[in-house]
Amino acid sequence: MSAVFFSGGDQLRITSQIGDTPIDERVHEIYEAGGIIAGTSAGASVMSDTMMVKGPNAASFRIGHIRMAPGLGLLPNVIIDQHFAERGRIGRLIGAVSQNPRVLGIGIDEDTAIVVNGEMFKVIGSGAVYLVDAAGVTHSNIAEGEPDAALSIHDLRVHVLSSGDAFDLAMRRPVGVP
Repeated sequence: MSAVFFSGGDQLRITSQIGDTPIDERVHEIYEAGGIIAGTSAGASVMSDTMMVKGPNAASFRIGHIRMAPGLGLLPNVIIDQHFAERGRIGRLIGAVSQNPRVLGIGIDEDTAIVVNGEMFKVIGSGAVYLVDAAGVTHSNIAEGEPDAALSIHDLRVHVLSSGDAFDLAMRRPVGVP
């Protein structure tokens, strides 16, 4: 079995340097063969199809204040943000899923990880994992609002998981909770 570990730093640097190269191809081969692909900080963010590359750590998200780019696509239909509670990133994750309601937002605290196995993941570590789901949203001003306008979004679903909790990505629900 093989393993690949992506360090922190700048997620756009990681994807722009290895995306669509033989290294990217080999990472996908390892993953598809059951190998371990892991990352910390920016290395966690690159796992998704779409990743955040820039956005303020503000409580109130402003519509035009986020930049996203393609990730490595190892974990489809999610956007991952890291250093989550420590840097107050709930607003920007809500903003990201408001622009991409088909994806699930996953915010991961420091000293915390998700261990993904198929369509399920388990939380490990001392912090929490926050899941922001816009699938049931009934209203958002993301398309009509001015770039500096505050985001308005209704019926957003949020889950907070701690060590030992599990989540079904296909069903978008925590599992194994009594």
